Amino acid sequence: MSPWWVVVLCALVMGAVGHLTGRELATGGYRIREDEAEHPTGRPWWPGLATGALAALAAAAVGDLAHWAALPAFLLFAWLTVGLVWIDLDVHRLPVGLVVPTGGALLVLLAVASLASGDSRWLGGVVGAVVMGGFYLLLGLLPGGGVGGGDIRLAPVIGALLGWLSLGHLFVGMAAGFLIGGVTAVVLLLGRRVGLKSSIAYGPAMCLGAWVAVGATSRIATALVGG
Repeated sequence: MSPWWVVVLCALVMGAVGHLTGRELATGGYRIREDEAEHPTGRPWWPGLATGALAALAAAAVGDLAHWAALPAFLLFAWLTVGLVWIDLDVHRLPVGLVVPTGGALLVLLAVASLASGDSRWLGGVVGAVVMGGFYLLLGLLPGGGVGGGDIRLAPVIGALLGWLSLGHLFVGMAAGFLIGGVTAVVLLLGRRVGLKSSIAYGPAMCLGAWVAVGATSRIATALVGG
């Protein structure tokens, strides 16, 4: 188990960063003309809490798995997750200007972590990026695949992060993402919040699925082996 003070420190620091990010997101500066968004952007109180909670999860789980080498990458992913969830829920778009540069920074941090760990985790990251990125690219090419360009750009980044931990994390994350996305779509349909042809933000499900994998893969594996 990671030292409690590391978990608390990460939660406090990233919570403060998330709070500042939420205040910036509330201005709607990410919106473009094509979004045609005239509704309020939302309340900025939750990004700080969410970023802090995800940072605590990263410190508790990733620190044990990767000897702290990958913690900066997952802290950055916590920040990215909150930003993407906010924007995708608001305008159903994952901005290229956020996904691409932040995704590139995440991959650089994973490369540094691989050098620091001195093992072959980098290979898992490459496999994860190829598998998840290729799968979402295929979905994007298929009629009715239900994913957009932002999802396709985000997929290899998430795949690299989870694959770096293990292939088990990769498959749990992908499965959890589809499950979360499917359940959300059913709930929205039953509640008549959307129609069969409506666009549904899928980026949040991808990100939350990844965090389910980070926090629960070891428990799932233990349950399966024990069963």
